[in-house]
Amino acid sequence: MSDYKVFILLFLLLLSGVCTAQDNLQLQKLLSPLAETKHIKLEYEEKRSSLFFKQPQLYQGYIEYISPDTFIKQVAAPNKKKMQIIGDQLTLYHYSKDSSELVQKQVISLDDYPQFKQLKALFMGLFQANISELTRYYHYTINSLADKKTQLRLKSINSNPFTQNKQQNTPFSQQVDIIFNHGDITKITMRGLGGEISELIFDKKVFKQNVLKQNVLKKE
Repeated sequence: MSDYKVFILLFLLLLSGVCTAQDNLQLQKLLSPLAETKHIKLEYEEKRSSLFFKQPQLYQGYIEYISPDTFIKQVAAPNKKKMQIIGDQLTLYHYSKDSSELVQKQVISLDDYPQFKQLKALFMGLFQANISELTRYYHYTINSLADKKTQLRLKSINSNPFTQNKQQNTPFSQQVDIIFNHGDITKITMRGLGGEISELIFDKKVFKQNVLKQNVLKKE
């Protein structure tokens, strides 16, 4: 290889590194309001669409993150359900439809359910403002929208080891669109295999506690 070609190759590698650093700074700025979050709880309305549903399914509930490694998704309506992730352990809570009493608790390893492991990486990365966690499993782009809103688009990395289907040896496909408005997450749309779409809209921040400031925001 000639000296000129070596020079061009090194220049392109250097330029690529500069662009990546600039993109990471932009992502860091976008996630900075969530940095050092100790505890956050968000109410949501969810619409799920799938080839298996004749019409979209509607749900209400909340998601909750507790530092350092607890994530909870609670469905309040139409029927009570709960999913809790602590570390690498997933617990599913099943309730009776009539009285909402707990009838079964199932504890399983995230290693057996890579889609939940990827879900954990997503929310842990967001609420910890952990760029390395997100970029380890997702490619991302940042887009400016109307009304000073910002879209963070994440696409799962095909070489991601924990999203490999052990039986078919093919990766789970996932695209996640996250809408930020003045530092708050207002909407998350997740698209997966089989035309599955989950749209979470966050209308109310119940509270947020920051590690450094130690202040609890009043109910909005």
